[in-house]
Amino acid sequence: MTLLNDITAYKIWIFAPYLETEDPTLKFYYDYTQSIEEYTRVFAEINCEWEWVNVTINNIAESIERVKKYSGKQSIVLNLCDGDEINNVPGVSVIHALDESGIMYTGSDSYFYNVTTSKITMKEAFDKAGVSMPGWQKLNGHIDPDLFKKVGKPIIVKPAVSAGSMGISVKNVVNGKRQLKSVLNELHEGFKGWDLNTAGLLAEQFIIGREFTTLLVGSHHQPEQIKFYQPIERVFHKDLPEKEQFLSFERLWEAYDEEAPPPDNGYLYEYAPVTDFCLAQQLKDLSIDAFKAVKGVGYARLDFRMDKKTGKLFVLEINAQCGLSEDENYTSIGAILRVSNKTFTNLIVEVLEDALLRNTAHG
Repeated sequence: MTLLNDITAYKIWIFAPYLETEDPTLKFYYDYTQSIEEYTRVFAEINCEWEWVNVTINNIAESIERVKKYSGKQSIVLNLCDGDEINNVPGVSVIHALDESGIMYTGSDSYFYNVTTSKITMKEAFDKAGVSMPGWQKLNGHIDPDLFKKVGKPIIVKPAVSAGSMGISVKNVVNGKRQLKSVLNELHEGFKGWDLNTAGLLAEQFIIGREFTTLLVGSHHQPEQIKFYQPIERVFHKDLPEKEQFLSFERLWEAYDEEAPPPDNGYLYEYAPVTDFCLAQQLKDLSIDAFKAVKGVGYARLDFRMDKKTGKLFVLEINAQCGLSEDENYTSIGAILRVSNKTFTNLIVEVLEDALLRNTAHG
């Protein structure tokens, strides 16, 4: 199925998740100026009609109706809605509404979306499928006296549901119960009005070592059709302590309040291609295993750590409906495209073709 052969028959509607807020940090999150410029270039390049729609938690039905009323061409919704809905950003409700409407759409289905929105259900699915991942445990009010023995030291505390490293600080990596209690108390207070505790918290073994990211497009029930991109390594600033070599919210977004910038005001990390063929193959195999374990559909970005001592790879998480951009300052997808010798247009066409393929299979 090649979309480009018949591109004039389609109109693409971009559904973007929108939050009405006065908070300057969150406003920055939902400023789509740059994204709209990227998509303008993509659709000009492939000569395709398109429209941008800001979708809020309150206008989902109205947005769907707008697409349904349009009768000029066949519609495909490029669905970018990735909210958890706990904090009023639209997410799975958009998928349910699209399913009911019968409109063709890209990206995650409701199962893949739900199972990966919470790190707890995602890790349970990985456990069930035997996917390699760090030790972990749910944190339910009381602290298990054997927590550090069962999970491994050090531990990183994570909200089960959070995006863009929200709720993650360098203080979240702990070696003992006193530090752990302090982090839990802070997380119970929330972040900039966002409730990070409703969906629960978890303790995960913090793997000291290298970090990698991968991207794939496709569906778990057609593994032979999955398109796997060149993996990349996220190389953290060498002068950062090993226990601080990860994406904390303040350093990721350069919104410093409690944390210090990296040494000499340098970069937090740089991207490097994975040139070792065996390692790239291991990352591919583990990516596809993890994708299948959560019944992946559409596209996903995955994060991995390699234990410095043993060389063993662990899946940290899989991001359904991950942010799409060629800008490396916004997402690692840009670096993955660069080392894969692909353009953002190539990726968007593959994402749209995956929707067509699924629609044909179900139709």
